[in-house]
Amino acid sequence: MIIGIGSRPASLEQLQRVRLPHTTDQSVSRIRTNRSPSHRVGRNTPASGWRKRYAWLLVWWAWGVGGAVWAGTLQGTAAYRKRIALPPDAVFEAQLQDVSAADRPAVVLARSRLDPAGQPPFRFEITYDDTAVQVGGRYTVRATVRHHDRLLFTTDRHYPVLDGRDAPLDLQLVSARRTPVSAPAATGVDALPASYEGELPGADSPVVWHVDLLPDGRYQLRTTHVGRPEPNRFDDIGHWAWERDTGRVVLRGGREAPIFLLPAADGAALRKLDLAGKPVEPSHNDRLPRLPRFAPIEPRLNLTGMFSYLADAASITLCADGQRLPVAMEGDYRALESSYGQARWQPGQPLLVSVDGHITQRRSIEEGRPTQATLVVERFVGAWPGESCGNPLADSPLRGTYWQLVRLDNEPVSAASGQRQAHLIFAADALRVAGSGGCNRVTGPFEIDGDRLRFGRMAATMMACPAGMEQEQRLFDTLNRIERYRIRGSHLQLLDAQGVVSARFEAVARQ
Repeated sequence: MIIGIGSRPASLEQLQRVRLPHTTDQSVSRIRTNRSPSHRVGRNTPASGWRKRYAWLLVWWAWGVGGAVWAGTLQGTAAYRKRIALPPDAVFEAQLQDVSAADRPAVVLARSRLDPAGQPPFRFEITYDDTAVQVGGRYTVRATVRHHDRLLFTTDRHYPVLDGRDAPLDLQLVSARRTPVSAPAATGVDALPASYEGELPGADSPVVWHVDLLPDGRYQLRTTHVGRPEPNRFDDIGHWAWERDTGRVVLRGGREAPIFLLPAADGAALRKLDLAGKPVEPSHNDRLPRLPRFAPIEPRLNLTGMFSYLADAASITLCADGQRLPVAMEGDYRALESSYGQARWQPGQPLLVSVDGHITQRRSIEEGRPTQATLVVERFVGAWPGESCGNPLADSPLRGTYWQLVRLDNEPVSAASGQRQAHLIFAADALRVAGSGGCNRVTGPFEIDGDRLRFGRMAATMMACPAGMEQEQRLFDTLNRIERYRIRGSHLQLLDAQGVVSARFEAVARQ
C-alpha cells in the first residue's frame, strides 16, 4: 500500500503531540506521521489491542492533517561488571548514531549526557529529531564514560535501535584499558613506565627483545634479530593487559598472535612464554630483565589511524593503541594532506589512513611544555573513506554480525547512488550466510573449522542495476576463492589459499 504524505504544517502551532490514554510520560511514544509510530526502545509496557488500534487511527488522522513531525526518545541503562568506583567528576554519554552510509563515518544524531556520571547503572534518555531518521537506515547506540579526556569505559559492540524491535536497551560497558584503573602491585609490573630487555633464542639466531610498558595500558615492542642483514628490526605497538587468574601480561597489537609474558622476581624481570602462553623449555633462557631506568624506543612501523586536519594542525589517533599524536609536516606529509583533501572530507572530520611512520619526541609548539610524541610520515600508503578503527579492544563475533564490505583486493569500495552497501551476515544458528553485493541479494551455505572458511554454492537475485555491477561481480568471484578468515577488533578479513587478504569487512551492528 502506498500512502501519500500531506503537506507540512505552516507553523509550529499546527504541531500536535499525540498521547495514548492512561499512559505515563515514560511510556508515551511520539508519533511521526510518515513512518511507523514505534521508534521507542525500552518502553515500560506494551499497549493493549484497543490502544494500538486507537494509535493507528491517530496516525491516519495525522497524515490527513499535514504530516506533523515529533521528537522521538530512546531510554535505557548502561553498566559495567568491574567493581570500580568512578571519580566524582567522571562523565557518562550515550549517543544515537547513524551508521547507514558506507562512504562516511557514523553520524551522531543525538546524545544524552550525565555530568557527573555518578555510579552504575547509568539511566539515560536520548531525545532525537525524528526527521533525521530515514526508513531503511541503520542506527545504533554507543556509550562511554570519561574522566577529563581519558576514556575509562566504552561499549565494545553495536546496539541496533529503531529497527522495529521493542526490547529494553541494556548497554554493557567494558574497560577501555584492559587493565585495572590503578594497576595493583600484584601484577609485578607496578611503578610504571618500565622497560625490559634481554636476548632470547630464536629460530636461527638470537633475538633481542625490548618491551616498554606504559601506565595507561599501552606498550611498545622491538625485536632485533642478531646477525641478520637489515631489515632485522621490527617494531610493534598496542595494548597490554594483566590476567588476574594466570598472572600473565598479554600484549595485543599488530602481530598475528598475542604475546604472553609472566612477571618474575617481584617485577625485576618478565618471562617470555610460548605462543600458547606456557613456559618454554627449562634449558632455554626466557627472561627479560627490567632496565634500571625507563628507556623507551621510538617505534618505526606501518600505522593505521584516524587522521584529521583543522586550523593548520594535523593529528592522528592510532588504531593500534588509541594514542593521539600531532603529525609533523615533513617527510611524505604532503601526500597525506592531499589525499585528505581529495576525499572531500569536512574540515576536522577524521579519515582512516595508512602510513609508514616514525613516532619520535619533538618539542611542543606551546612554549614551556615538555616534548611530546609526534608522528613523522615517511611514506603515505593509502586512505580508506568510510572505514574506522572500530573497537580494537574486543573482537566482533563472525556470526550474528552485520559485516559491511569496505575493501576488495586492498582497494576501497563504495555503494552506488541509491543502492545499499555490500555486506554479509553469517547466521548464528545455522551454517548459512546472507547479504548483498550492493545490487543483488545473495545467500548460501558456508563451512567453518577453526580459522578455515569456505563458501558453498551461492544463489543470487538477477536484477540489473545502472551502476556497481562490476564491483558486485568481483565480490561474488572473491567469495569462491576464500579459504581462511581472521578477525581483528571490528574488522573481518577474508583470505585466499596463499594467505592474501582478498576482502575486508567492518562490523556495523550485531543482528
